[in-house]
Amino acid sequence: MPGTDEYVLTGGRVLLPGGRLEAGAVHVRAGRIAAAGPSDDAAPGVERIDVDGLIVAPGLVDTHVHGGLGHNVMSADADAVRVIGRRLRAAGVTSFVATTASVPFDRVLHSVRGLAALAGPTGPGGAELLGVHLEGPFLSPDFRGVHQEQNLVEPSPDRVAALLDAAGGAGGALRVCTVAPELPHAESAVRTLAAAGVRVSVGHTAATFAQARAAVEWGARRATHLFNAMPPIHHRSPGPVPALLAAESVHLEVVADGLHVAPELLGALAALPGVRDRLMLVSDGTDVSGLPDGDHHRWDGTPVRITGGRAFTHTGGIAGSTSTLIDGVRVLLAAGVPLPLALDTAGRHPARSLGLTDRGAVAAGLRADLIVVDDEAAIIHTILHGQWERP
Repeated sequence: MPGTDEYVLTGGRVLLPGGRLEAGAVHVRAGRIAAAGPSDDAAPGVERIDVDGLIVAPGLVDTHVHGGLGHNVMSADADAVRVIGRRLRAAGVTSFVATTASVPFDRVLHSVRGLAALAGPTGPGGAELLGVHLEGPFLSPDFRGVHQEQNLVEPSPDRVAALLDAAGGAGGALRVCTVAPELPHAESAVRTLAAAGVRVSVGHTAATFAQARAAVEWGARRATHLFNAMPPIHHRSPGPVPALLAAESVHLEVVADGLHVAPELLGALAALPGVRDRLMLVSDGTDVSGLPDGDHHRWDGTPVRITGGRAFTHTGGIAGSTSTLIDGVRVLLAAGVPLPLALDTAGRHPARSLGLTDRGAVAAGLRADLIVVDDEAAIIHTILHGQWERP
């Protein structure tokens, strides 16, 4: 590990902007990337670290994660967030967005306030908390998934105003908000949230093609776990998926755990021009992520059973994801997606989906949020703001 705040990673390959994987060096100084490219032009006295043919890529950005190791972000508890942040960083995640679920609205506001106060570093060895993804309560009761129907509400102007206030106002901690666009007040909610800098995401929705397209016109810029919790494509009733695929301004979340979406479909999406650069992995990791096989209870009391590292209800339904982003990268690799693109779907693309310009690429001037991986996408090191961490 480097012993100073300045060093050069040499002897490896660098994932450069544009999906180029080239032999080169990365010069890190005071938490930033001073230079990245084929040549090492740092001063002779600067510490050099040979990464021995490994790949230096942008740190991963998980924009949809609920918890892990028995902790859920809904608690808005600093110790819980630290545990979650450490687990994520060990899996290559340098930044994440804490994702809520549908509970009574006053509890939603309490969680948003608490998480807004915790935004930033999560402590030694932990990924950075960027803010909140509000997944619920503005969801369709017909496609609510595990969200409890009694907690779903319409996105009325007063509720939207209360949420923005709890998050610190426009430009505050509310980064993403999932909205079903067919709900009453959806248009005003999407327009208000988008104007406040929130990335509105279409999801948990019964929307028609026209309703999904209208949401994009109002300002929606994301799709929440595409294909899941929305109607499937039918040639006479296309539903929201084709509308979201066709919208060039929309980033497309997918849960690439090999269970939520068939790997063959993920490979096909990654091969489509105009789609591949908007495809982004999310873990959708729940509070039981990282726990051993056996019987457990979710944060809301729901009993689940983990079998082979995957969580199911006792009736056999999928009980959320237990994967990490780097797991998803490996699923894409197995589906034939080239490694540079697979890594970008977990790093560069999620950063762009949030409008982040200070990270998400290996380029001069950006934060030194990096991972060092092998050709099978095993995490060797995670580097957050220039500081190293072994998995």
